[in-house]
Formats: sequence, C-alpha cells, structure tokens
Amino acid sequence: MIAVIAFAIIGNSSQELDVANLIRQQQQGVNLDRSVKLTGWVIGSSIQYDARSLKMEFDVVNTREDVAGDLNKLQKVRVIARGSKPDTLQNEAQAIITGKLSPEGVFYAADSTDALLLKCPTKYIADKA
Repeated sequence: MIAVIAFAIIGNSSQELDVANLIRQQQQGVNLDRSVKLTGWVIGSSIQYDARSLKMEFDVVNTREDVAGDLNKLQKVRVIARGSKPDTLQNEAQAIITGKLSPEGVFYAADSTDALLLKCPTKYIADKA
C-alpha cells in the first residue's frame, strides 16, 4: 500500500523550471517528454486569444525585469493553452504553466483547470503607507 501511494505522489509530481532552465535543458538534448511546471513572466504584447476556439497564445520570459528589456534579444517560450481567458492574463503577470515542451520549442499547457496559474502584479503591490 505504501509503495502505491509513493508511486502516485512521485508519478504526479512535476519538475519546476524557469524559462532559462527549460531552454538550457532543451539545448542540451535533455528528454523533456514529460510534464513540467514552467515559471515565467507574461509579455502582454504577445497575448493572442481566440474566443471561438478558446485558444490562448503568449510568450513568457525568465524574470519580470526581462519584460521591459529588448524582447528580440531575450530568451522566451511560446505557450499555447485552451480555455477561457483569465482576467489576470496580462503584461507582467507571473505564470506557472503545467504542460509539455514540443520539439519545436512551443510549450503546450495540459488540459486541466489548474494548468495555467497567474498572479497579476498590480494585485500584489505592497502598500506604501
């Protein structure tokens, strides 16, 4: 019984990688044919949403500071997800996406309700009293 529980926990856990580490592993030929949690910051100008197909596409970068940088020179990952577009999907939102990286370098979010988690930066700014 203990072995079954341990297998279920280990089997369902996902490695968490930021954008830089995901790209590094892909470049080193690491087999990424498993579910991982990608963490990054959303580039607002890259967001595309089709309300008919419920398809979202957007780019994420490694750090919040990268969002303000030269986007042509930054490492970024294209994310494709399906579902209703969250209100928090906006520029500089911190994202945690569970899914898989394709051989072409596109990250496909899993088909679960918690595959795309977003934290909007404006809702978490410290009060300067």
